[in-house]
Amino acid sequence: MLGLCPENDRNTRCVVWTGDDRVFFFNPTIHLSVWEKPGELIGRDISHIIEDPPHKRKKTSVDRSSSCQPPRLHGNDEDDEHEHNSKRNRIEEPMSLVPQMMLERGVSAFSTWEKELHKMVFDPRYLLLTSDQRKQVFDQFVKSRVKDEYKENKSKLQKAREEFKQLLEEAKITNRSTFKEFCAHYRSDQRFNALNRKKEQEVLFNHYITSLKKRDKENRARLRKMR
Repeated sequence: MLGLCPENDRNTRCVVWTGDDRVFFFNPTIHLSVWEKPGELIGRDISHIIEDPPHKRKKTSVDRSSSCQPPRLHGNDEDDEHEHNSKRNRIEEPMSLVPQMMLERGVSAFSTWEKELHKMVFDPRYLLLTSDQRKQVFDQFVKSRVKDEYKENKSKLQKAREEFKQLLEEAKITNRSTFKEFCAHYRSDQRFNALNRKKEQEVLFNHYITSLKKRDKENRARLRKMR
């Protein structure tokens, strides 16, 4: 996608082109996107903007400029190298910013580009890249992040399990309590919601109830021996 914001005020509407050249309007102040022409633009002729996408205009401009360049004279190798390095830096700099943006916006390495697109599409760093570069950077990000994200997710899950077990210990439940009763009393607890796997919650609850019953049985047996 590519966006164009012709003005800079609170009523600014960015014209954004999708990959198939469809157009929608984005208000960066309130982060609102609409397909229909917004009210503040009714009566204004913006056809010259919509019919002249900057990504196509840029390509045409480059083609024209390259076809009109005078032939270079020999002996300008340093100038050629400097220009080449400048162009490469202009390309590499935006591409180096995007992985950090993906981390900041919580892009998952276990998802697809299409599903994660909504997290990135209106970030200025993302809009600096071409369509090909965006997919390329995402693929590189996924490849480098998948192991780290797997470890992070595993660690978060283990922490959530431990906190849920702690909640079971602190909760006022007996060996006669049911999982339904437990959910009704503690569903608002952060430790309950941290483990968002209902089946695993029930398994841990049942294991805890089993341990309570076993403990109760052992206590009764100990008391009988003391009599």
